[in-house]
Amino acid sequence: MGILNRAPAPIDTDRPAAADFVRVLATWAVGAFHIWQQSWYGGAAPAHWLRAGSVGVDLLVMLSAFCLFLPWANAAVRDQPLPRIRPAEFYRRRALRLLPAYYVSLLFSLVLAVARRGWSKALALDLAAHLALTQQLYRPAYLACQLNGVTWTLTVFALFYLVFPLLAPLCAKWQLPTLAALGLVQLGYTCWLLPQYGSGDYSARFNQLPAFSGVLAVGLAAAWVFAKFAHGGWAQHILPRAGCTALGLAALIWLDAEMRAQAAAAEYQQFQLINRMPLVLAAAAVLVCFGLGLTLPGVLRRALRWLAALTYSFYLWHQMLTVFLKYDLHLPAWAGDTPPNQLGDAAWMHRADLLYWAAALAVSAAAYYLIEKPAANFIATHKTVSQPRM
Repeated sequence: MGILNRAPAPIDTDRPAAADFVRVLATWAVGAFHIWQQSWYGGAAPAHWLRAGSVGVDLLVMLSAFCLFLPWANAAVRDQPLPRIRPAEFYRRRALRLLPAYYVSLLFSLVLAVARRGWSKALALDLAAHLALTQQLYRPAYLACQLNGVTWTLTVFALFYLVFPLLAPLCAKWQLPTLAALGLVQLGYTCWLLPQYGSGDYSARFNQLPAFSGVLAVGLAAAWVFAKFAHGGWAQHILPRAGCTALGLAALIWLDAEMRAQAAAAEYQQFQLINRMPLVLAAAAVLVCFGLGLTLPGVLRRALRWLAALTYSFYLWHQMLTVFLKYDLHLPAWAGDTPPNQLGDAAWMHRADLLYWAAALAVSAAAYYLIEKPAANFIATHKTVSQPRM
């Protein structure tokens, strides 16, 4: 009974380790998907996570809304004044957070594109769209990208950041109407877009911001739920906290089932749009339940925080670096016109997978310490309004 009567470590209400866990899980899924596409090695993750890993992006969008809105939710629950947000300062801080690492990776992708195909008007337009973070809105830069294809998500994030200074106060004052409106936008957009499946219009539109508005609502609602329960007296008792951890494990099983359903879908992109909300609801349940559950040991929290710090650079670099190593440098070594994975060379597949993961992690760490961290330190020394990571 001594253990049951012992008070658990307090909940980290400002930056729960569960957010780092979901960030790492989602980024790993995206990375596993893209690296598997090039190596064909199936041992890095369960098969359904490899095949459906691209939907990890949906989790990252939800998580961004959770992290950005959490200070508002915490303030409301504590009956404190809501954070003041000046749009110009918010945009400046978001730009300093995202753009330095992004533009360095964009420069690398531009050098590769020129080396492979030479300079052209199409590449110039592609570059202009990427510089302005509008690549997803310019169809050739999205569907026929010559630069770093994974960065289409930055258009979604940029548009979300654009409206966040308006959205956060609205959600803080009128929670249910704001969340319902966001959900209805995604529902209406989905119903309008689904009949277009199979067309180029569908492919260009199913990842536009309106298709994520309900996902953002889930992230905002998750922040409210987490803040509401994290400040209750029950959190000082070990049994209910252990129960939340058990619920988090159940939610993780639910999330795994959603990934399995996505991987098995005969029409992948069609099902992705249909299943987007169940998927992010499962991820939000993982986030909230683990966040309210038992506190992880310090060494695990620090490891998660370090891995989470690398995720943005990893996301920017992993795919184009893998393609560069495979097709430009022919590494691991191969000759001829047909890559060894297409010839069934299992040993090469394994070596390739190890190399691509190692290279992506190494470059991500270098980019973080040389670019992201100095930018973060600059933000911290010029801090006016506290904002969490993306």
